[in-house]
Amino acid sequence: MSRRPSLSILAAMLVSFTQIITIALLYISVDWYIDHVELSAIETLPDDARSAFVSLNNGEVPDQDDLAALVELYPQLEEMTEATPIVGVLGFGFALILFTSAIGVLLAYRIVAPLTRLTAAAEQIGKGDFQVEVEPGATKEVEVLATTINRMASELLALETRLKFNSRAVAHELRTPLTVLQGNLQGMADGVVETSEERVRALLLQTQSISGVVDQLNTLSLAGTADFITANTETDLALHVSDTVDLFQASAGPAIDCRMELLPAPAKIDPPRFRQALLALLENARKYAGEFGPIEVSTGVDDSGRSFVSVSDHGPGLPSNVEHSSFDMFWRSAAADGRGGGGSGLGLTVVKAIAEGHGARLEVGNRPDGGAYATIIFNDGE
Repeated sequence: MSRRPSLSILAAMLVSFTQIITIALLYISVDWYIDHVELSAIETLPDDARSAFVSLNNGEVPDQDDLAALVELYPQLEEMTEATPIVGVLGFGFALILFTSAIGVLLAYRIVAPLTRLTAAAEQIGKGDFQVEVEPGATKEVEVLATTINRMASELLALETRLKFNSRAVAHELRTPLTVLQGNLQGMADGVVETSEERVRALLLQTQSISGVVDQLNTLSLAGTADFITANTETDLALHVSDTVDLFQASAGPAIDCRMELLPAPAKIDPPRFRQALLALLENARKYAGEFGPIEVSTGVDDSGRSFVSVSDHGPGLPSNVEHSSFDMFWRSAAADGRGGGGSGLGLTVVKAIAEGHGARLEVGNRPDGGAYATIIFNDGE
């Protein structure tokens, strides 16, 4: 926890400090000035009157002639010692106000200076320059604001870097199928390439590939918005998993063996989005590990009371030290034989976005006995 004082406390301390300094200096200066005025007035008296004044001041009985001279000049002496201090007090007061105001302005500047740096940093961010770092100021509020701006600038810089990468990656993903389509269609139009059912089907496959990438990008663009997860249906995950796996098995054919171990797993889900995530996990397992054994799908409740759905395989698993990369857009794991396996590289990114839209989280890793796993864990009560 920060030990810096709050801005309100610091402002109150500043006001109190300037008031105390003003009063103390005014008292000292006025006291000195009154004594100085009194001594100056006495010095203007004739010797006999001054002698009588000194004797009276010391508690002695002055000479009668000296006392008579003092009495004659006393009204003038009283006027000098009463009127002059008032002018002095006003002068000293005005001078002290200027002095303490200068101190206050200096201290206030030291308090406000960090706000000026924060403003400059905000303007720099507003111009699109996210490489800023603001030092925390002297108060809690300024420190919190500086920390927030630094974190925001860092996140915006990371987002900008990721956006540029994703833009290049999207262009790269779409360039190949579009080039193939354009070349073949141009060849057919020019009569250079023979139009056949087989070639048309191959081109249709390319359009399906482009459509898949576009659909996945559209899903990611909706992540975090109110329209992304449009329903929360209280249900048993096992029922939806069973139906989805049956459909996947039917489309994949006998080459893929899916095995299910489904225990009750209550959760609130958006059924279409949940099926989309599960199909992405199944397709990922088929692509990278379908040749190495059965794909196992399980549901249930863990020791913490959280429902889950897990897809695991017996393939080569994830390469070491790259589990974190599995959620990066357009990241692909190479197969054991060095084949990348094709695809857009968006599968796990989409699954992660859907999981987070449900208030759940996606975990991936390698199984101790070989193969990889991907598990969506729903928070308790979600």
